[in-house]
Amino acid sequence: MKKLILSIIFILSATLAFAQVTLSPATFTAEDEVTITLDVTGTPLAGTQDVYIWIFSNSDLPAEIIKKDGLTNGQWTNSADAAKMTKTGTNIFTFKFTGTTLFGQSPAELINFGFLAKTKDGTKQTQDYKPYKFDPLVFVPMQFRVFPSKMDQTDMTTVYFHQDLATDQNLQRMFDVKVNLVFYNDATPVPAVVATRTALVTVKESNILYSYSFIPERLITLTAGTKLTKFTYQFTGSVKDANGANVPVAGPVTEVVYTPFN
Repeated sequence: MKKLILSIIFILSATLAFAQVTLSPATFTAEDEVTITLDVTGTPLAGTQDVYIWIFSNSDLPAEIIKKDGLTNGQWTNSADAAKMTKTGTNIFTFKFTGTTLFGQSPAELINFGFLAKTKDGTKQTQDYKPYKFDPLVFVPMQFRVFPSKMDQTDMTTVYFHQDLATDQNLQRMFDVKVNLVFYNDATPVPAVVATRTALVTVKESNILYSYSFIPERLITLTAGTKLTKFTYQFTGSVKDANGANVPVAGPVTEVVYTPFN
């Protein structure tokens, strides 16, 4: 019975600890920007105005797995300014990072991360919060694809056109590649068009790969309270006809649904 009670206490304590932490997005790869939101209520940092993060990769994994402290950590007794968390409310602090940048490790090397919060001089700290897993950074080559696979309207999104995988002859020959984007809100029962952007110039990453990256909230103007539920993208361009003249051509319209993380 004593062991059972102790087990229940441990589980409840762990649940409470993780309830203090929110990650946005909820799932992410090592190349996605992640926002940590931490509530230090009930910890030694409650009421503290300046809180610093101490973050580390691959927590509690076997010795052969490379582990690193975050490049922003600084020294335990003198946290770097880059490790200072942003205060957003009473006892509420946030920190944004991208795994590959923060730890200087490749996506393949990053399995998970953990962190704690502390005062600048390290005299007060929270418990460790860990582990939080990075999703594997893999994709199946396709004619059209989007990265990341899950995102919301605040995330950086990239749409890709793999020309070498095109099955239509015109798309195989297409040049001067651009992209059209259409954004939709959460109106019911049918989402309405919020904004359209056409003929956006793509980046030619190689002879066979074109891309366009954007953050919806920066690309288009959203009125207060507007929630985007999806967008569509369509790559367009030109081909030469028999007389050498340019003829417009367009690929299919592809729909991407935003994932609600909160």
